[in-house]
Amino acid sequence: MNELIEWSGGNPGALDFLMTVFLNPETSPGTALTIAAYLKKYKTLRGTNIYVLYSDLCDRDLKKVIHLFKNCPQEVLEDACNRQDYSGRDLVSKYMVMA
Repeated sequence: MNELIEWSGGNPGALDFLMTVFLNPETSPGTALTIAAYLKKYKTLRGTNIYVLYSDLCDRDLKKVIHLFKNCPQEVLEDACNRQDYSGRDLVSKYMVMA
């Protein structure tokens, strides 16, 4: 739980995302483990940037979050998540094509 609070950086939207991932019984363990691994790797994805990823870039869809983690280059995704004006959507749009 301490890690979730640290990752959220005091951002309520980020904490909501993290609780959905790690405490919701409907989220599969595989999904939670995958997201945890990427959050540990992507050091700039904290607080507001997590919220931007989940809400702005992925429309609150965990499958889209995982898809971006797996298909978007790290530096592009981190840059996109650092933008709070929705311009990050343009950066990741070509990586959002899902089969």
